[in-house]
Amino acid sequence: MTLFQNLVLFVFICSHAGAELVIDAQPEVISLELTPQLVVNCSITDSQVTGLDTINSLSLSRYNETKKEFDVLLSLDTHTLSLQQLVQFRHAQISFGNLYVTLTLRNPTQSDAKVYRCNVSGDSSLWKNISRVSKKEIKYETNLTVLLEEIRRLKEDKDRDQFSCKKEERNGLNKI
Repeated sequence: MTLFQNLVLFVFICSHAGAELVIDAQPEVISLELTPQLVVNCSITDSQVTGLDTINSLSLSRYNETKKEFDVLLSLDTHTLSLQQLVQFRHAQISFGNLYVTLTLRNPTQSDAKVYRCNVSGDSSLWKNISRVSKKEIKYETNLTVLLEEIRRLKEDKDRDQFSCKKEERNGLNKI
């Protein structure tokens, strides 16, 4: 895990002392060209969840607007520490441990701005299967300044290329 991820995890866990199942994301608002990475962390603090005597699994999901349901991205078996990655990502780093999973998406896009869900499943003292859920929404904002700067840059490049071509044409005619 990178130093940044460790720091985010440490600050998050310390700031949520007493919490049980937590999901955090940094940043909570992403913008194309401005957000180098999105870190989504799903964890259990204090190694326990109220009502669960045994913690069996921890999963991270993302809402699929087409299907109107959550798609499980990562699922951790807490007994074997076996992680299943159910969705392939192009530019991502995944880390996990005893009671956490962290997904880091590099250069996130608008399609990564969704609701993420952390789910813990386990058994109660009566051997009843129980789940607890926590959610976090990631928003997307278009940064018009960045887009305008890119349009200006492309226009300047185009103008420069056209000027260069005209200059070469004139030089070619002068030699004839």
